[in-house]
Amino acid sequence: MRHFFITHINTLWLLLVAVALCSLLIFPDWLSRESIAGFLEGLGAMALLVYILLSLSRALLMIPCTPFVLAGGIVFPDQLLLVLLISLAGVVAGAYLVYSFPSFGSYDEYLESKYPDKIGILKERLHGPWSFWIIAGWSFFPLVPTDLICYVSGMVKLRFRRLLTALMAGEVPLVAAYVYLGAEIGSWLRV
Repeated sequence: MRHFFITHINTLWLLLVAVALCSLLIFPDWLSRESIAGFLEGLGAMALLVYILLSLSRALLMIPCTPFVLAGGIVFPDQLLLVLLISLAGVVAGAYLVYSFPSFGSYDEYLESKYPDKIGILKERLHGPWSFWIIAGWSFFPLVPTDLICYVSGMVKLRFRRLLTALMAGEVPLVAAYVYLGAEIGSWLRV
């Protein structure tokens, strides 16, 4: 059973997302401001803990951090620095997971099948003197998967500290922008 879950983790996640989207089409009131506020009020002091756990564990399912960062800005507009730090901790956890344990959840198979050309190019370029700037630029650009650069960095045996430094150089400004964008969206929704 465990092997089935690990092998099909992405399929199960996509199925869960599809069920949730269909449910939202049938019951659109689930995403109203009132229902979200009611849900969070129901969590009370636990809301921040739930957010921390979701931010740190989303990497296990290879879910991009962007929705979580935006949600953190929306839900916790008075604690934006904390949301930023939690979000960056989630990025570090995801980077470590993909860098150190690429076969967990068949990440390696997924990335190898989806991005074979990019992996070859990145492997070649990360051996060069510009590896720091390639990783920082890749991390800053929001339309490419950060997991891919972490995976290739592990393949070429780049020191994790070097990867992490470059990753943070790219991710900090991007995640900060998402946090503040989330706060602005939240203030717009609360009007």
